[in-house]
Amino acid sequence: MTSHPVVSVIVPAYNSAPLLRDFLGACQTSAYREFEVIINDDLRSTDGTRALVDQFRADGLDVTYLQENRSMAQGRKRGAAEARGSILLHLDSDMKVTPGLIGECVELLDRYDALVIPEESFGTTFWARCKWLEKKIYDGVEQIESLRCVRREVYDKLGGHDERMVFSEDKDFDLRVREAGYRVGRTRNFLYHNEGELRLQKTMRKKLGYSGTADLFASEHPEAFRWQTNIFHRFGLYLRNYRYGFTHPLLYGGLWVMKAGEFGSGALGQLRHRMAARGAHGGTA
Repeated sequence: MTSHPVVSVIVPAYNSAPLLRDFLGACQTSAYREFEVIINDDLRSTDGTRALVDQFRADGLDVTYLQENRSMAQGRKRGAAEARGSILLHLDSDMKVTPGLIGECVELLDRYDALVIPEESFGTTFWARCKWLEKKIYDGVEQIESLRCVRREVYDKLGGHDERMVFSEDKDFDLRVREAGYRVGRTRNFLYHNEGELRLQKTMRKKLGYSGTADLFASEHPEAFRWQTNIFHRFGLYLRNYRYGFTHPLLYGGLWVMKAGEFGSGALGQLRHRMAARGAHGGTA
């Protein structure tokens, strides 16, 4: 690698201008300056993200605007096609980098091929704080966390994100990198993840929607799918971290309620999807 490789930070977005203002502002604080940002906006976005990008570009930030995002996986892959960096950093619009993160990614990729980046969640509601606790418990759990930073050559060799994936497109790529035998490291610097005004109904609806597309992930990664959808694995992690029941009793209790609701919504969504598929198959028989 060169002494100062370019890092391409790729962000799919959908009507995310308020979040992107914080995201791009955080990028301006990066101690490492050899990076570009590529915002791939959804085709349906109408919130003025292009104008926001123009403002930050005028302020000296190297940022490119695309409006070719059709899904998270496709949006990431299309953004990567425009990237000029030898390192790809795939983030979300509700995240913020910390000042030392991009530079640490460059340093670590002298020894590794891809990197997991820990997250620090925050938000304004009780359920957002429950998500903060959930991320604390998942810290370092390989079956749940997914890599976000990768050498460009590795990304291209593996074909990038699978555009067919909606459920766990990031975990699909993570598993393919690991199965190919590449070296995966972990940063000390972290990402801020803005959960905002998270409501229980919102996170349950999200699981309901995603679960309807889970069969593809299940067929590609059956063992990982079984682990992810086994409620006892998650609750086992919570039990092993019982100390949070003493330090954060309300959040710990809320976490159990939230995850039970998410698992229930996910199971319902998958059942509905399979019944619909069976009905469609019967109708064409």
